[in-house]
Amino acid sequence: MADNADDARRTLLRQLAQLRGRINPDALNHLLTKMNGWEPYDRESAGEAVRRFLATRTDGGKFQDRLRQELKSKKSDGN
Repeated sequence: MADNADDARRTLLRQLAQLRGRINPDALNHLLTKMNGWEPYDRESAGEAVRRFLATRTDGGKFQDRLRQELKSKKSDGN
């Protein structure tokens, strides 16, 4: 007789299989390609997100200037 933990495990595995079946194969392939290349994000999309965030700032560009300086110091440090 199976215990409750085994039943929960089987239920979870069945649900995971159903979810996998609903994933677009092209999207999954794209994700796996990015993961193998150690790029967990799309650089262009990330840049657009940062630009949109900076556009919402109301500090006259002070945060953007500070961010630029931090990025320059990281590049010069080799990090």
